Amino acid sequence: MRTEKDLTETLRTAADHAPEPGGLLAGVEGHRRRRRRRRTQGLAVATAVAAVLATGTVMAANGRQAAAPPPAARPFPQATAVPLERVWSRAVVTMPTLRADGLRRVPVTALDATRILAVAGPGADTIRAIEVYDTTTRMFREITDISVPPDMRTYRPQPPALDGLNLAWHVNAVRKDGTKAREIWTVPLAGGEPRQVAAMTGEHLRIERIALDGDRIIWSERTGGVWWMPLAGGAPKRFPGSEGLHLVKWPWASDVADLEDRSQTRVVNLSTGRPATKDVVAPLDALRLRCGPSWCQGVRGGRTYLQRVDGSAAAEPQGLGLVPRFSDYPALDRFVVTGRAVYDVRTGTLATYDRPGIWWGNFMSAEPSSTMYWSERANEYRVLNLAAVPPAQ
Repeated sequence: MRTEKDLTETLRTAADHAPEPGGLLAGVEGHRRRRRRRRTQGLAVATAVAAVLATGTVMAANGRQAAAPPPAARPFPQATAVPLERVWSRAVVTMPTLRADGLRRVPVTALDATRILAVAGPGADTIRAIEVYDTTTRMFREITDISVPPDMRTYRPQPPALDGLNLAWHVNAVRKDGTKAREIWTVPLAGGEPRQVAAMTGEHLRIERIALDGDRIIWSERTGGVWWMPLAGGAPKRFPGSEGLHLVKWPWASDVADLEDRSQTRVVNLSTGRPATKDVVAPLDALRLRCGPSWCQGVRGGRTYLQRVDGSAAAEPQGLGLVPRFSDYPALDRFVVTGRAVYDVRTGTLATYDRPGIWWGNFMSAEPSSTMYWSERANEYRVLNLAAVPPAQ
């Protein structure tokens, strides 16, 4: 895997000419390069550190002056950099990379403090199995395998979404007759045979993110709009008032798509029947803000910039460094991940690392991932499970 220096150089000079990689991990790296390449157009690459922001004109992110002044910014305490495996030692675990059948695993996200969702396959965009890894017993449990139907020319399962009971994923497919299709599948988290919920052609071919909410499957589309259908199957229905919105993590949605460079101006809760909207209040020069329910991250003055949705607690914690372009939203609405550190906005902890080939799980997850991982040995990952980080240190 490449180092952060290599990735930065790739973003700046060589990304457009990178060869197509082979293998699942190399393919994931290539997929990330292509996504990062698209996301960096029109923006300067964010650089290192700075001090807490104390001044600046505060405006609504859509350019209108805020109706009322936001709460006064709460200065972040100066974070003391602590090595990752010392400050969160119980959250850092090892995980084997290879299955007995030769398929290579990739961590997706954390289910909880002791379980990590993983996928496995022979190459990029070829997920062929979904597993759960128990970090206590160091054992894998296969949830399901994914086979390619005989009438498909191209069959690319996308990262799975999950709740406490079920998994769901969609598939980008091309049939042998050339027809483009999108399938939606589900399986109990306990395991079993996967079940096809929908097979769509024509409409709904631009699914971007998928989520689960009890007895229904939810997704947003690249053209905007959030849809749902019963887990048992049925006709898709659009959430009222969701036009132009894109899922972050159910029930939260944003008014910007993943690949857009403009800043988010709204955080919308779609679970209330009528959309409940929070306006993002931010300085005019804050760029590419991405906000969860409470926290936003972006760029200001060429530096990583953090704030609450209401504009308070604006800060650039010293020592945080570069926020990668592929890390859109604070993980678990709490953690900001960069190429050199992880910052916990809840406790002010700055956990640093010095590892080649650090990867963030976002590109194998249907929602902001709560795992990051790196390789120290050929057949083993070190994995940081953010769901295992205590609420306070």
